[in-house]
Amino acid sequence: MRLFALIKKEFLSIKNDKKSLFIIIMPPLFQIFVFSFAATTEVKYVDLAIFDRDGSSQSREFIQELKGSSYVRSLISTQNYDEAKKMVDVKKIIGFIVIPDNFAKDLGTQDSKIQLILDGRRSNTAQIVENYISQTLMRFQARDEVRKNPLDIYSRYLYNQNLTNFWWIVPNLFGSITMLLAVILSALSITREKELGTLEQILVSPLSSIEILLGKLIPGFIISILISSIILLLAFFYFEVPFYGSLLMLYLGVTIFLFTISGVGLFISSVCKTQQQAILGSFIFLLPSFLLSGFSSPIENMPLWLQPLSDFIPLKYYIILIKGVFLKDISFEIAIPLLAKMFLLGVFSLSTALFLFKKKMG
Repeated sequence: MRLFALIKKEFLSIKNDKKSLFIIIMPPLFQIFVFSFAATTEVKYVDLAIFDRDGSSQSREFIQELKGSSYVRSLISTQNYDEAKKMVDVKKIIGFIVIPDNFAKDLGTQDSKIQLILDGRRSNTAQIVENYISQTLMRFQARDEVRKNPLDIYSRYLYNQNLTNFWWIVPNLFGSITMLLAVILSALSITREKELGTLEQILVSPLSSIEILLGKLIPGFIISILISSIILLLAFFYFEVPFYGSLLMLYLGVTIFLFTISGVGLFISSVCKTQQQAILGSFIFLLPSFLLSGFSSPIENMPLWLQPLSDFIPLKYYIILIKGVFLKDISFEIAIPLLAKMFLLGVFSLSTALFLFKKKMG
């Protein structure tokens, strides 16, 4: 009976704590709904470009075969190799197909082949797309029994020619691990003071609200920068990930990203009353961030209604930036929009945290 009374008390405590009850019930329901669509290994909605150097009826027939494929969302016609490569650089397309000059003439011979250029930064998706295009070529050839020799694909992967696993997973982890650290450190900062009963002492000090938040943000921010540097050294010297970009741009991206994530953590800390709630709140933010950022599944494979949600995930822009800095010498022209979007999300999260902090402490 005593045990039953304690169990009953615990259930009543959970029921009466409306905030904890919300955290327990709503996030799992939301996450199972989102994860079912976001966490997918299926590749669809593929964007490709095609450079038709032959211009024959046979090459146009092959292009129509591609357009009719269920996995192709868009097939962009391009007039030169450099234009297509630039679209790969900015991740507008996963790759492009080059149809050679003598494509129609060589059909049915040993010399019949096309060139396929794919984005090696997205190695898993690229390999699946290569398989899809091979199947399309087989269907195209099957329409004419005279074509006895199979069409060959000459594949090349940009920025990761050997599809080395470390080359794409380590830059991804470089962002996700620092995000985990930064959001947890900042989320616990104010709630720790609340639990210890020392927040009132800070509030009666001459410090303003923004100074208090900055004082809570900066230590975790510095620790996260140091951890980022350690991960960077491991990427260079242990995992041997190539680094082609600017170290200055890398740390500029790290600084803005951690500023944004720390703002999210302070927002969580301002809303929650206990460290336990803050940790739960952090994981409510972290789990969708991993899935909707393209870390585990390509964003273009997600349903069209879900893809716009990824625009509000800072990790999405950070992963694009980090991979660009590591695996290619990304230009400021490409980097600035990514940095700007992360910075705006950071300003919004920090401003919201400041507003809530003033409201609760006022």
